[in-house]
Amino acid sequence: MLIIYTNFDLFTLMLPKEHNQQYQKLSQLLNQLQKNVVERELAKILATNQEVQQLFETQIINLDNSGLDQPIASQVQSYLTEIHKQFRLLNVDVSFLQASRNPQTTQTRLANISDRLEILKGYCLSILGQPTSKQNQEETG
Repeated sequence: MLIIYTNFDLFTLMLPKEHNQQYQKLSQLLNQLQKNVVERELAKILATNQEVQQLFETQIINLDNSGLDQPIASQVQSYLTEIHKQFRLLNVDVSFLQASRNPQTTQTRLANISDRLEILKGYCLSILGQPTSKQNQEETG
């Protein structure tokens, strides 16, 4: 019997348990932040954004990738670089949201944050070896 693994399967098989747990936490916090955005809860958006940023900066970035196979470590590092960039942009979006006074501007800022969160969640799911909603749509569509 021949088993063919996709990149997603390799991530799932090759990432240590601690890595999976930390990325699961990150994914959960991103989902919570998305919920806060949908509910337009500014105080909760600010608090959860700070919490998710802190998790990334203190836990995720400090995970030891030296024990990973080189191709996997390289792929994870690429994702981390993109996640870090998206978090910096998310901080800018949240700052603009905080400063917005016009309801239309606020709605635009919330939409920008929501889009950014979808990107971040996609990266997280890819690292965890789970198909993203875009991949699911492509497979079923």
